[in-house]
Amino acid sequence: MKTNYIQSLFAAFLCAAACAGFTACESDTIETSGGKKPDQEALQNVYGKLRSGATAGNTVSVLLAEGEGSGISTFYFQQTKPAADAVTLAARGDASLADAYNEAEEVERTVLPAQNYEFPDGASLDLAKDAQRSVYKRIRFLASGLTPGEYVLPLTVAEEGMPDDAKTLYYNITVRLPQVGDIELHKGDDLFFVFYINTDQYQPLLVDEYFMQKKKARGATEPLWYNLIGNIINLRTVRLDHQAESGRAILSLGDDMTYVLGQAVKYIRPLQDKGRKVCISIEGAGSGLGFCNLTDVQIADFTAQVKTVVDTYQLDGINLWDRNSGYGKEGMPAMNTTSYPKLIKSLREALGAERLLTLTVYDRPTETFHDVDACGGIAVGDYIDYAWSGYNSNEEAPQLLDPWHPTETYVSAYNQKPIANLPAERFGCINFPIYPRAKSEEEAMMYEPEFLMDWVDMGYKPNNIIVFADLRTNLQDEYEGYWDGMLNVHCEYMDETSQIYMGSRSGYTYLFDLNRGLGDYPEKGGYGKWLKNWK
Repeated sequence: MKTNYIQSLFAAFLCAAACAGFTACESDTIETSGGKKPDQEALQNVYGKLRSGATAGNTVSVLLAEGEGSGISTFYFQQTKPAADAVTLAARGDASLADAYNEAEEVERTVLPAQNYEFPDGASLDLAKDAQRSVYKRIRFLASGLTPGEYVLPLTVAEEGMPDDAKTLYYNITVRLPQVGDIELHKGDDLFFVFYINTDQYQPLLVDEYFMQKKKARGATEPLWYNLIGNIINLRTVRLDHQAESGRAILSLGDDMTYVLGQAVKYIRPLQDKGRKVCISIEGAGSGLGFCNLTDVQIADFTAQVKTVVDTYQLDGINLWDRNSGYGKEGMPAMNTTSYPKLIKSLREALGAERLLTLTVYDRPTETFHDVDACGGIAVGDYIDYAWSGYNSNEEAPQLLDPWHPTETYVSAYNQKPIANLPAERFGCINFPIYPRAKSEEEAMMYEPEFLMDWVDMGYKPNNIIVFADLRTNLQDEYEGYWDGMLNVHCEYMDETSQIYMGSRSGYTYLFDLNRGLGDYPEKGGYGKWLKNWK
């Protein structure tokens, strides 16, 4: 009964196509064995199986946080042959199956109380005549009233008193205490931090090493605060890809992100426990299909895939960054100005107001977002929570993208008009690159963001959003020895109360601390602690 979770995860995505659209999957894997003629009677019979949308096996792992935590999973019924007649099955929890399951698993799990699960779409599974599978139904798990520990819910469509593992799913529910740690997350009153982290290289837990203190510039011995930083964490890399055979827009997680999401209890929940919002950042895959040339059918399909991933892994939302799509390839539709706004609207409606939907402004895909008519009547700002600049190349100076003051001398050469209906307080004007150690005085001068002084002093800064490109350590190009100090300076310039650069004795300064234990790994060069630990 035990399954390998990581191996089964990919199989589960294949079988979830009808609901989530990751890829086509019309039949299950068939196991064969040689040396024996098949049983003809068995081949003529019709067998059915209760399946999960989260795993190919019949055990499903669910993680809940103590208190008001909740989680959703999907299930459906599938037969080996089309149904001769319409069939309706009723899914139900069966506590009588728990003892045998626990004994086989050599664990002791408490049966999940009936008040801690519900069926938002109803518990009936309808199999139409000539169909092989039912539509997906959701089961919602609720942590309210549960103490931390291990629970089990056998969900079955088998007849009463007739145990049948093929027609039963076993949900293993873990209720866990939040891992808040000793140091609080900075709430973002004077600076609100948005971080990206590339899971192709690092574990998301690297974020938990980012500490900062703010203190008086002169005469202070104690900091005003010493906190974790990183309010929104965007995990990369997830892509919108093109499936040539079907023409579908596919949400491609890739091996690294698939692994991280499958191990969310280890890599994501500790970040969320501290109050961070953890999202996936979606970009192009170089296929020629991107956010700006989707059909309405592709938008609906892609939206369903995104919603399934966000719901399944209890993410806080998504970030859209249309780069690397490879527009203009032969056989692909031309870019248009309505596709991207339609996608944004569709995603907002699917994800609901409780999830974050953020936008990274970058190049042609977002250049008409100020024009409601060009966007097909959609005011993009009505459907997103935040937007910010995506210009953060570490081969050029920091770029200040200010749509409201585009003619000032210190503003970036890149252009972006204000997004329709998006308040200025929700637009991040600068996305700081993380630079390597400067090789010359000229290069060091290029990195300095001194232009921020005038921008802040003149009252143009609309908010406290400060975005940083992919977090990293000094494993690449001796980064850390240089960009530690640069991060401090960026924060000082962005905080209008931090007038240390004006010589004020009442100003504030920041001290960045890539914290705790990173030097305990000399065999990896000192800072290999949070390199990805999977292949």
